[in-house]
Amino acid sequence: MQCNATWYNNAALASILNINKLYISFGSFAAATNILCVLVMLSTKQMRQKYGTFGVLSFGDMLNALGMVLAGGVRSQLIYDNSYGSLSTFDCFGRPWPYFFIVGGQLPAFILIVMAGERMIAVFKPITYRTHITPRIRAIVNIICVLLSILSLLIGIFFSFLNREVCTNPTCSTINSTGRLYGTFNYFLIVFLPFIALVLNILAYIGAKRRSISTNMKRELKKVLVSLVLAALAVVLSAMPNIILWGQGVYWNSGIVPYMYIGFGCNSVVDLFTFTLMKKDFRYRLLSLISNGYLNRFFNLPEVTETRTRRNVVHNTPNKPAARS
Repeated sequence: MQCNATWYNNAALASILNINKLYISFGSFAAATNILCVLVMLSTKQMRQKYGTFGVLSFGDMLNALGMVLAGGVRSQLIYDNSYGSLSTFDCFGRPWPYFFIVGGQLPAFILIVMAGERMIAVFKPITYRTHITPRIRAIVNIICVLLSILSLLIGIFFSFLNREVCTNPTCSTINSTGRLYGTFNYFLIVFLPFIALVLNILAYIGAKRRSISTNMKRELKKVLVSLVLAALAVVLSAMPNIILWGQGVYWNSGIVPYMYIGFGCNSVVDLFTFTLMKKDFRYRLLSLISNGYLNRFFNLPEVTETRTRRNVVHNTPNKPAARS
């Protein structure tokens, strides 16, 4: 199908080029922070067991950031080549960034729900949590989240094919490249799931605060606080911008929409700073990794991060008296 309509004049194209430069800059920074996050979490067995879910969250945010870089770079090149014109919905999906935006938007949303659910179980059903929430179970749940996001991507491709006779905007956003029905479903997940995760984390935080007499619950309170901060930032930086993006061109026309994508991408940056500020063992491992072990002697950093769970097991082992002869 041929779509020959021209959407923008020269002044609008110049503005798009400037915005694309911001996409590339912010996206590159966000991708770099999440790559560093993933490397820290993969660096030791203890870090993988303790922060595996956070690692998947950072991986999803990294994909979203890479989508911004690709969108900015490819769109700019198309403008320079005088090829930035209307095209079919299915041709839009031939651009590389819709894939990254779908998986990179939905995977973190699924992970936020998993994190919030785990904290709820840990606070209100601690025995069930210690018995059943094992590293193996966490790994299985993380894999399910990845598979769900990939399945959703395949559904998006199918809807894009169904709308292959429709000419659309060359920006090739998720709605442009899949159609309004699937685009609405995509934005619903990205918007609704972080809100649910935020509510669950607030309930878990209140419950942990009331039960913070015990040492274990005090530690759990710190974990809930990290999950709560991540969910709150996702609502502000990811959910709210996507509401505006969803209604653009149908219910309103806002000039700030391109910057909403930047706000959406900035959500990908918060993982590294949140973990560094709020998790001591992550901060130590980050310093050790980026300095190749050089800072260990200055900050007395351990070579291998020992998890709190393991430490408790060792310290809580009773010393049996020696048998009398």
